[in-house]
Amino acid sequence: MEYFDEEILEAKREMERLKHTTLETGIYVDDELFTFTRVTLPNTKISICLPEQFIVMPDLVKDTKYPSKNAPEIVITSLDSTVNFCFNILPVMLEEGDTKTMSSQFQNALRNVNPAIRIKNQTSDMTTEQGNEMSWFDFKGFALDGQFYNRMYVVRMRKTVLHGVFNCPMRVKEQWGNIAEQCFLSVEEEV
Repeated sequence: MEYFDEEILEAKREMERLKHTTLETGIYVDDELFTFTRVTLPNTKISICLPEQFIVMPDLVKDTKYPSKNAPEIVITSLDSTVNFCFNILPVMLEEGDTKTMSSQFQNALRNVNPAIRIKNQTSDMTTEQGNEMSWFDFKGFALDGQFYNRMYVVRMRKTVLHGVFNCPMRVKEQWGNIAEQCFLSVEEEV
């Protein structure tokens, strides 16, 4: 006589996962359900949906993980600090189509610092849900805690530019890459 307990449990888990595939319903990464909330970035009128389970990275951890003087102003991180959403507000105004140019400039700067960096994917024809022009590219990088997947965003706002960086361990790149895109598409600016 065969028992199907394991198959039934796996089918139930898969049905539960299928209910959670958006920022509104939450998204599973491995076996953990991440829920999302809209957060206004400090000292700005810019908001973005981010995981509720994430926190602002403490300065001591930030100084260790991002030792450069060009470290991100704001880092929102998982509790183990391996998945990060980083933000800088750039006090520049871009014309339509300029996010692609700025994205190329960031790519060149990265290659100048580390010629081994290879840009994998890039896009320059996206807009956020609010209609803000957005470009992004991704690359593999290295940090104190291993090899990381990085995605850099340039979002044209009304009077500034949101420079965002998402990074996570390579092993969860496929799951978190999709989430990062949904989060950055949710960027809004108060009018």
